[in-house]
Amino acid sequence: MKYFWGLLSFVIAACAAILIRPDLLSFSRDFVLSTPLAQIMSLRVWIAGGLLFAAVALFVFSVVRRKLLGMGRIAAVLGAVLLIFSGIQFGMIAERGISNPGKLGPDRGVSLSSSGNGDITVLTYNTLGGRTGMADVSQLAVSNGADVIVLPETSSAHGQELVDALRESGLDFQQFDTHTSEYDPEFRSTVLLVSRGLGEYEQADIVPDSAAGVSARPVSGQGPVFVGVHPIAPLPALIDEWRSETRSVYSVCSEPNFIMAGDFNSTVDHQLAQGFSCADAAYQAGSGAVGTWPASTPALLAAPIDRVLHDGEHYTGSDAAVVSVGDSDHRGLLVRLSVKK
Repeated sequence: MKYFWGLLSFVIAACAAILIRPDLLSFSRDFVLSTPLAQIMSLRVWIAGGLLFAAVALFVFSVVRRKLLGMGRIAAVLGAVLLIFSGIQFGMIAERGISNPGKLGPDRGVSLSSSGNGDITVLTYNTLGGRTGMADVSQLAVSNGADVIVLPETSSAHGQELVDALRESGLDFQQFDTHTSEYDPEFRSTVLLVSRGLGEYEQADIVPDSAAGVSARPVSGQGPVFVGVHPIAPLPALIDEWRSETRSVYSVCSEPNFIMAGDFNSTVDHQLAQGFSCADAAYQAGSGAVGTWPASTPALLAAPIDRVLHDGEHYTGSDAAVVSVGDSDHRGLLVRLSVKK
């Protein structure tokens, strides 16, 4: 019987090890992009906590078993292994960044009258059909110096409302969107606003409509391409569509100079499993593990699925904050990108 428990313990330990970096093995990459691991990997802090709980439970079990039967070594060893893997998981979370100041520092970047030091500030907020109102979004944008705003689940009409509100504050934004019909559900619509301080932009076709993607490129050819995305959620019945849409979204990583933001409905672990290496601005700024969904859960226990990515050659994330206003089920993410020296 001890051989059975030994084999079972080995399998459990191997599974715990794979959860650290499932993208490193081909078979585990397939698992992390399938139900239920696709959903589980979005909540790495819960994995770390589950491993810690299992380790403590095994230590208690081994002590009791040793007292009663003089056995329990296998449980103790497995408990020690799971404790180590739990520590590694928590270490990865801390390394990705848990800082959340709630707002950005002073903006010394782009304005309508000056390029400043070249910093670009990005705000992405899934408004849940405007339940986070445009007045709240406008206040966030103005107070944090946002130059690019991406609003998943936001209609074109709401986008125009925000443009008008920002104009009243002396800011001029160009609007791009997915041209979703007003009769369609608002979750299919994504709005992208780009400050005219960054120059004139025109709508481009970089990500497919199926991923609720919208993009804009500089008319002059100088400057980053901006992309807003919102692939479908990884519901069990829609997992194939989710896998396809997230792959098309992360394929933007091959663009030479891009800044992409939105509700990715996926984390860096899914990105790596898809085989793409994008620079994560929130991670660079020390906030990569702060969760944005669901807003009803403390940020450190939530999933960091609202993200700002870039090619890593032109900019680096220098400041980030996760914010919450209105009644959306998401928090917003603010990131300041500084010109790479």
